[in-house]
Amino acid sequence: MEDRQFRAAQQLIRDVLAGRLTRREVIRRGAAIGLSWTIVSTLLAACGGGEGGETPQPTAAGARSTPTGGGVDTPVAASTATPGAAGTPKRGGRAVIALIQEPGQMNDFFNGQSGSFLSVLAVEPLFVPDRNGEYQPVLAAEIPTLENGGISEDFLTITYKLRDGITWSDGQPFTAEDIVFTVEVYQNPESTPQVGAAWEKIESARAIDPLTVEVKMSEINPGYLDLFQQVLPKHKFESTAITQEHPLARLPLGTGPFVFVDWKTGDQITLERNPNYRDPEKPYLDGITIKVTPEKEAAIASFVNGEFDYVYFIVTGDLPTLVTAEQEGKPVHVELLEGGASVEWLWFNLSDNGDPTKPHPVLGDPAIREAIDYAIDRQAIIDQVLGGFGSLTGAFIYAGWAAVDRPPTPYDPEKAKQILDAAGWVPGGDGIRVKNGVRASLRYQTIAGDQTRELYQQLVQQNCKDVGIELRIENVPSNTIFGSWQEGGLLARGNYDIVMSRDGYEVDPADWAAIFTSASIPSEQNPGGFTYCHWRNAEFDAAVEEANSTLDPEVRRQAYQRAVEIFARERPALPLYRSASADAWSTRLKGIKSIWFNPRGTLYSAADWYLEE
Repeated sequence: MEDRQFRAAQQLIRDVLAGRLTRREVIRRGAAIGLSWTIVSTLLAACGGGEGGETPQPTAAGARSTPTGGGVDTPVAASTATPGAAGTPKRGGRAVIALIQEPGQMNDFFNGQSGSFLSVLAVEPLFVPDRNGEYQPVLAAEIPTLENGGISEDFLTITYKLRDGITWSDGQPFTAEDIVFTVEVYQNPESTPQVGAAWEKIESARAIDPLTVEVKMSEINPGYLDLFQQVLPKHKFESTAITQEHPLARLPLGTGPFVFVDWKTGDQITLERNPNYRDPEKPYLDGITIKVTPEKEAAIASFVNGEFDYVYFIVTGDLPTLVTAEQEGKPVHVELLEGGASVEWLWFNLSDNGDPTKPHPVLGDPAIREAIDYAIDRQAIIDQVLGGFGSLTGAFIYAGWAAVDRPPTPYDPEKAKQILDAAGWVPGGDGIRVKNGVRASLRYQTIAGDQTRELYQQLVQQNCKDVGIELRIENVPSNTIFGSWQEGGLLARGNYDIVMSRDGYEVDPADWAAIFTSASIPSEQNPGGFTYCHWRNAEFDAAVEEANSTLDPEVRRQAYQRAVEIFARERPALPLYRSASADAWSTRLKGIKSIWFNPRGTLYSAADWYLEE
């Protein structure tokens, strides 16, 4: 336990023993500092009555168990089992999932929007990290290592062995040729994939036999276990030139427990039971309906009232409402997981309309970025808007094995004003600062329809106004922000000032760090690139390149620490808060497992889901 977490836990214990806290406050503060449910439950037992209702009874995080089948056949791993999940599974029925941010495509190979993660209901990866950040084989038969010959002595050749007996949902065999085809699609310049930087290091792929594929890398590739999160079925395509307009880029074919059958945009996505799933007894459900519900608050209210079985996805701002609802006996179960999840960021466009050779007229001045950093009262976001859930970090890499413990920038509006004064930004008649005829006025955008986000968006807006920087809130749909270069996405084209969204919760930071390198900036010549900031920094590029040039964890760790410090100094983006890690589903939905690194990893257990009225 880190020193700050230890001190916070000590203070929480003192407050509980002194009788100063309600049960609800214990839950909030325990989640915010990352305490396990074992500790939180003990504190709740000592808390007495108070307001907040009965204590929820989740299984202690960290318990060890062996899952019995499911969407992902994961070996022994840390598990938080669902209350009631030990009952006899019942067949039939449809679960209903509420989807807040409808993506343009559901195939994650062609789409970076968060909603496309729901594709794991039908599409399985070769490997998935468990709660401890250790990768487990899914479609693969084993983890490639030096010892088993899966990794060559020079680290440049990876041999992936596939599980025998896996078929696509249409009954065709899943083979090494599908892996080779997926690589060829990525390498075809006429295709439009949106995948991680680890793919750039693939030189070639060849099938040794139907269940073995050899992938040669042009350089050492630390992301080799993240490569095949989505595999494309070779037999369903006529060529390797595949764009986002292809039907299977919108609704992919997979090997998972369910099959995509229909998508009515703005309404619902329908999945049916996979008749060719490898376990003939599963899935237990007849199907799943994903209801598109653009208004987050309306979706949460409907979920609390029993209209949905699962909400994709729960964020920190939803937890006060959901925890209270569970305590009041509503038909919901909230799973608070140890540690945190993604950070909410302010992405700064450092280019002039997507041209990184020309600085942004306002954000191109480091003084503006530094002043905004000091102007924001981050703790107020957690306390006033998020009900005490969430935590603060100042680190660009804050999760996984390479996480850096870096404190957040303190709230200091007076220092922000001094920085702007010294840089020549002078308050105008309306209080907004001006320099060389340029007003410190910026568009501030996030995904429309999330009222909790809008609340702290307004807090950030007021914080900046207090120091003389104007933020104009102009929220838009998810696909407007995250659309591809071809679709005219704001981020891809550099047509934005400040965008707010969450990211960075990764086991390995290789792909995450690569997003901010010069090579990832989208352009007409590089339409498949992805960046949040249109930032170019040779020192940062060199640190990331060094980290990605070896599999030695200590060398990589030191290089990433340098990258964190460069990022903090240059401020191409600012962290607001780190989300609490949680998931929620209805009490009638059983069989859910929470044993994966991703908070929404519960979706991987969909084969085991069943309904109990």
